[in-house]
Amino acid sequence: EEPIYCYTPHNFTRDQALYARGYCWTELKDALPGVDANHWPSLFEHKFLPYALLAFAGIMYIPALGWEFLASTRLTSELNFLLQEIDNCYHRAAEGRAPKIEKQIQSKGPGITEREKREIIENAEKEKSPEQNLFEKYLERRGRSNFLAKLYLARHLFIIFLSIIPITYLSTYYATQKQNEFTCALGEPPDKTSSSKLHIRVNCKLPSVQLQRIIAGVDIVLLCFMNLIILINLIHLFIFRKSNFIFDKLNKVGIKTKKQWQKSQFCDINILA
Repeated sequence: EEPIYCYTPHNFTRDQALYARGYCWTELKDALPGVDANHWPSLFEHKFLPYALLAFAGIMYIPALGWEFLASTRLTSELNFLLQEIDNCYHRAAEGRAPKIEKQIQSKGPGITEREKREIIENAEKEKSPEQNLFEKYLERRGRSNFLAKLYLARHLFIIFLSIIPITYLSTYYATQKQNEFTCALGEPPDKTSSSKLHIRVNCKLPSVQLQRIIAGVDIVLLCFMNLIILINLIHLFIFRKSNFIFDKLNKVGIKTKKQWQKSQFCDINILA
């Protein structure tokens, strides 16, 4: 679809009509009668909007790019280590305790009671391997660190800050740029000494204006919704969710030091969990 339609006089040749359309698309000024040429309203925003959207897309990618370089690799390695150690320390530890528990139960003979079985199992679960102690020290160190938490918070706050730019621009465009028809003056500003027949004005229309206004409105809604989701996520992550969240999921971890995790929610454990 053509970006502009100009209704040129019938006596215009095809080349003249193409020139008029190109000239009016370049100028994009509404030649209002009785108004000085220097004060004609400009419709340039309609032409600039697609490039502005492309620029906003690049700007909004900056936080993701920064996160990729500063934290993504580190976070991936931390998560891989965390998952691997959970498997090594607890799942495999449980498998390793099973033969020992079975042997102790058999040593009691057939007259062993259910209470004695539970005591044997509980005592076995309280015993920690060196790997488990090392893993808990790692979690304790992560609980005192907030490097990833700072980066995560800065990334999302930066996204919200950057989104204010397109929201402001698109809101202004949506509210002010409603005109899709204008009068184009060919050869203006006029030369007062020339014949009035040479001062030709044609009516032009921008068919994409309504579509661009719809796109602007949708983008505004999406950006506002994105900011709302980000704020809810940050509030949940750093305010409502406790810093010992991971210990609530792994109740065998950090039995001796669990009270130390009530101090602050602003730590890397929140990010890793």
